[in-house]
Amino acid sequence: MRERRQVPRYLADASAVISQPGGGPTSHVTVVVLSVQGCCIQGVGAPEVGRKCLVTLEWQAEEIQAEAVVAWKDAKGRAGLRFLPMDQQSSETLRELCATLRLQPMSTLPSEE
Repeated sequence: MRERRQVPRYLADASAVISQPGGGPTSHVTVVVLSVQGCCIQGVGAPEVGRKCLVTLEWQAEEIQAEAVVAWKDAKGRAGLRFLPMDQQSSETLRELCATLRLQPMSTLPSEE
């Protein structure tokens, strides 16, 4: 079996706010899984698949903001967000946050034999 992930994912259970670029309504969600490339959120308010949004979460009195694109959504209120390139400070803070979290168990795909 081979691993399908490019980077480790971490169990987060962190509060975040999702907003639309340029203003508009905001939604409070829970980040359930986090990586340096994106996150999985739980809650109402993620834009439709393919749309951009701004994810804001606080960690140790620092705010991490990342623009993201909605990669997928399901009927249970979960959505996968892929982070767009972010400033160096936010990237470093995100890496520090991930380093404090518990690693999510890996999932694998059947090997192609």
